[in-house]
Amino acid sequence: MEVRGELDLDSAASIEPTLVALARTGPDELRLDLGALVFCDTSGIDLFLRLRRQCARAHTTLVLTGVHGQPARVIRLVGLDRTIACRFVGPAAPRRGPIDPAVVRASSPAPVGAGATRP
Repeated sequence: MEVRGELDLDSAASIEPTLVALARTGPDELRLDLGALVFCDTSGIDLFLRLRRQCARAHTTLVLTGVHGQPARVIRLVGLDRTIACRFVGPAAPRRGPIDPAVVRASSPAPVGAGATRP
């Protein structure tokens, strides 16, 4: 199933009955595609946790796929990816900006040989 747009208090409440019904049917794996999800707050996180409990009762594995952007940052921040299987899209760690070559050179050890000495 695809979850798209924003997942907040109102939208989480509106899609929960459908997701719980899917979880109760007991497929081996319930995959939620978050590729089109652009925003997720704690209401969405709570929904995923409740859904995980429903899936566990039905012996179903919940998997969040296509996780990226702001939802990925929130999921990692609260540690949900340690509780629910998540398949992230893009870099595993958030980028902190471009690397400044001057900083890399300044922190590199001095070359050894050709007149250079070690301290």
